[in-house]
Amino acid sequence: MKKILPREKALMSGIRSLTDEELLALILSTGTKNKSVFTLSADILKEFSLTELSSMPVKVLSKVEGIGKAKALRLAASFEIGRRIYNKNEDPFDRKHLRMVLYEISKSRKEQVVLFMYDGAGFHIKTEIIAIGSLNTVMIHPREIFEPIFKHSASQFILAHNHPNGSSEPSREDIELTEEIKSLAERLELNFIESFVVSKNLAYGILNGLTMEI
Repeated sequence: MKKILPREKALMSGIRSLTDEELLALILSTGTKNKSVFTLSADILKEFSLTELSSMPVKVLSKVEGIGKAKALRLAASFEIGRRIYNKNEDPFDRKHLRMVLYEISKSRKEQVVLFMYDGAGFHIKTEIIAIGSLNTVMIHPREIFEPIFKHSASQFILAHNHPNGSSEPSREDIELTEEIKSLAERLELNFIESFVVSKNLAYGILNGLTMEI
């Protein structure tokens, strides 16, 4: 029996009838010199899940064996369309989530540094606690900020840390670190939205002076 190709199967039974391999083959369209598009799709999915592929920047996708720049762009565009449809009812820079996390760290007796990551449209990707210190200090290297940003393919971010002593005034170290991160973010073409100092009921923005009650 002749094998039904993904295009024919999609037209006959609907796009939802396709397996992950068939969907990937349909998007990739062509294989390589030594592999058919079906073999290529199967091999790629043995190494990466669709979720992992969807989170890869184009430059990383293009380095996966058998994909290259043109296929990477098609894949990235397909995943981005899905994200935009899925997120269409969400508010950019979800303030409810932001306030909730800021409120939680305001109650901590130790300093914590939290990183909020967003895509280019401002939709939330992930929030991570990237450092926990002592009662009045926390040590952090810029690498600890930028590694998760690139890992999750974020293009915009917010930083926040609490002052367990209740003060919303940024320290000299807070200001210096914020300036250093801002300079690095500009060189990496990332949008550093704000750096908050969190006290009991207030979040004060060092970078742009944005103040939020929490």
